[in-house]
Amino acid sequence: MEDIITRDSLNAQAYNRLCRDLKAGRFAPGEKLKLRDLAAVMGISPTPVREALARLISEQALEQMGHHSVRVPVMSEARFSEVRELRLMLEGQAAARAAELAGADDIKKLAAIHERMAALKEAGDTAGELLESERFHMAVYALAGMPILQRIVESLWLQCGPLMKALQTHALDDPRKQHPHHMVMRGLRKHDAEVARRGIHEEIERTAAPILVYLRERAAAVEQGPTNVRRIAGQLA
Repeated sequence: MEDIITRDSLNAQAYNRLCRDLKAGRFAPGEKLKLRDLAAVMGISPTPVREALARLISEQALEQMGHHSVRVPVMSEARFSEVRELRLMLEGQAAARAAELAGADDIKKLAAIHERMAALKEAGDTAGELLESERFHMAVYALAGMPILQRIVESLWLQCGPLMKALQTHALDDPRKQHPHHMVMRGLRKHDAEVARRGIHEEIERTAAPILVYLRERAAAVEQGPTNVRRIAGQLA
């Protein structure tokens, strides 16, 4: 029994670490992931890492290339547009429901997460900033009390994570000033579902714009040849 618990724990550790790295933009689109390198970084055996990779492949966060190679998918503009549309529907609904149920303590916790995110951005810690942004959103959606919806949203975030590196090359607003998180929190504070929904929609559209620019640049580079693809990919390395 102890061996089973240990194995399950290591599997969860490997899966959670890979999810965190994907959502933090630590892996670039098209990047190949080597099993033994990942295991060495995590300090565990390859077996739980292999099982975590298999799970992420089934969730479409990674893709199998041949028998022994796994890579981060290169998302098309059409696929990203579908993901964006789903996020607008599902996350907007979760925020609207959260506005009906949120209390003062919930909003204080969200404000603290946002402040940590702003501090990490100012410190130049892009990975940390992205993880705190995700923590803010998932905390909002948890308030909705819709666990099935939240699991779907988490899957969509996982698929988009590698594209978040595109935000490094396109400046966004200062998080301490006119940031959509403030609108979301205002909607929760006033129990105004539509304001909360609008804040979520504004942030999704705000972050989608530079990602669409990157995807179009990459598509154009593919037409021009492999040298241009490497140049575009190198900007996100």
